[in-house]
Amino acid sequence: MWTEEHRRIYRREGDGYPSDLRDAERARLEPLIPEASPGGRPRKTDMRAAMNAILYLLRTGCPWRYLPRDSFPPRSAVYNIFRKFQRDGVWEAIWAELHMALRERMGREASASAAVLDGQSIGNDGQVGYDAGKQVKGRKIHALVDSEGLPMKVVVHSVAIQDRDGAGLVLDNIRKRFP
Repeated sequence: MWTEEHRRIYRREGDGYPSDLRDAERARLEPLIPEASPGGRPRKTDMRAAMNAILYLLRTGCPWRYLPRDSFPPRSAVYNIFRKFQRDGVWEAIWAELHMALRERMGREASASAAVLDGQSIGNDGQVGYDAGKQVKGRKIHALVDSEGLPMKVVVHSVAIQDRDGAGLVLDNIRKRFP
């Protein structure tokens, strides 16, 4: 239930969008955002504005070309930052940091001691794959969650991949975090 304390904590001040990072959120993520590469031109793009743009896109679900020009960097710069973070594992690091922080906030150990893996086939109009057993065309989601139900890893792929093979994809990716 929302209390006045919750409203005070989550209230957004100023002219920004509701998805914009607050100062405390930015301070938490700043150590995880890589510095500009040495050599070459100095970085022109404000990383806070780029992160706000990415969060805006994720929250609204709008296409990249609909990114408002008045308050965010150019969409090509934001897209390149998003893809670089994806290639370099920055999103994985942010996910892991926030996952551990949330577990500690819930009174649990930061690192999960148990997890559950499950898969679900999702039919759609696009031709991605066909699961003959379930007679579904579409995609399959394999998700690994901890004992609190918090997602640790989610993989989306063709529905043609069997569950035993999809489980291997999820576990191979998560093994780096939990040796």
